[in-house]
Amino acid sequence: MTLPLNQSLLLESKSFRTEAITNFSDDKALEILTKAKAIIFAVWGGSGWATTAQIAEYFGVTESSVRELFRVNGAEFRALETKTLTGKDLRDARQTLCLPSRTSQARVFSALGTLRIAMLLTESEIAAQVRTIILDLVAAIPTTQPPQQPPALPPVEQRLHTLVLAMKTLAELTGGRLNPYMEQQFKDYAGNLLAEHNRKMLAPTDERWLGVVNFAESELGKKVPISGSHYRGHLGTWVRTFYPQLGDRQEDRLVNGTQQPVYVYACHDPIVVAGLTKAIEEFFAHPSPGAALKQAGAFSKKAVVTA
Repeated sequence: MTLPLNQSLLLESKSFRTEAITNFSDDKALEILTKAKAIIFAVWGGSGWATTAQIAEYFGVTESSVRELFRVNGAEFRALETKTLTGKDLRDARQTLCLPSRTSQARVFSALGTLRIAMLLTESEIAAQVRTIILDLVAAIPTTQPPQQPPALPPVEQRLHTLVLAMKTLAELTGGRLNPYMEQQFKDYAGNLLAEHNRKMLAPTDERWLGVVNFAESELGKKVPISGSHYRGHLGTWVRTFYPQLGDRQEDRLVNGTQQPVYVYACHDPIVVAGLTKAIEEFFAHPSPGAALKQAGAFSKKAVVTA
């Protein structure tokens, strides 16, 4: 609680009264009431209840005072705090609660309901004692602050777009022009770099998922061209055709300025790393990987983007 705790808070604030007893069970409520004065709740329907007359006797006030208090504040009481007994419920509870035979209905209160009455009664010494006990218990509950949420990062593509615009502005200011191939390579590399950074910052994990081109360049130090017989599209198709056991997971990544599904591989798994390394070495050692892929029927299906 951030406000100083005093009895006026309980007497004047409905929300504070409810908050104060939210975590109390009926047993805890009975324990609190008993500390101020002995009170007996008749067990009926599996839980303890007291009549209006018994509540009035406990607090040392008249029954009419309790009835008037409930009339004014009845909407505040929850179903587990009070109920009106009629019909079969009244007949079943009549003997247990010592109700007069002529009674057609009777209001009863649980231990929690009695606590709420104590927080509303102003002309009762016992009620004041109960309020003091409640405040002491509430003050003893340590204040906990909700965990701070890390600030949300802008989407990868937004940060990447800003970075590319900055590069173009720099080129214009220096009177130069960015090579489009260099720009695309920078996009691919930066996109993978930012994606990896996001995974580490927002969801800590030991997993590393890389596209085959990114793996070849960053882990094996090979330059994968964007055209020619050994270009990056053929490399991805080579791995999927001859090493399908390495996985078929796809993630959306920035390719040619748009988000597209890209095959990525579990580079935290030594078996996958060894398989990728072997596949890449075989690809670059082959004199004509395109012909080998065609012979294997790799181009009979729709091409898939590779990074």
